[in-house]
Amino acid sequence: MVPAPISEAGSTAERPAAASAAGSVPWSHRRFFDALGALGRLRVVSRSGPSTFEALCRFGPYGFGHGHMNALTDAYHWHLALDGFGHVRSCDTVHERSGRRVLFFELRERAEAAPFLFIYLHREKGEEFDAQRERQFAAIHAELSGGRALEPQAVSR
Repeated sequence: MVPAPISEAGSTAERPAAASAAGSVPWSHRRFFDALGALGRLRVVSRSGPSTFEALCRFGPYGFGHGHMNALTDAYHWHLALDGFGHVRSCDTVHERSGRRVLFFELRERAEAAPFLFIYLHREKGEEFDAQRERQFAAIHAELSGGRALEPQAVSR
């Protein structure tokens, strides 16, 4: 895999607001990743066969190239093949075991596929969500709660 370049255009300081009036701006890979950067500390859960990997991180600068998104977080380096990420859904529900409210995204190849990645808004045990983060998520959730196909992202090959 050839890594994609990371550009400052993907830094949180230069990102446009992620939320918009319902349905007025199509959802693209870039818009989704911009939204992640604005949501603060995240818990990323990846399931592969019998393995579950979890990491707490902040989504940092990212770029697109060679069909991939390439990002830095404060915990790891991430490559994502964009042709395998075509659908996203947001969820606002209660966690079965803990009984706590959870806000998260399911990333899928397509609508009918099982999620390959879950990205939760993280908060410490016993804490409530920060009101600003909760409002940001609610605005995104208004558009993504039913699931949404992502517009193809123009990237270099």
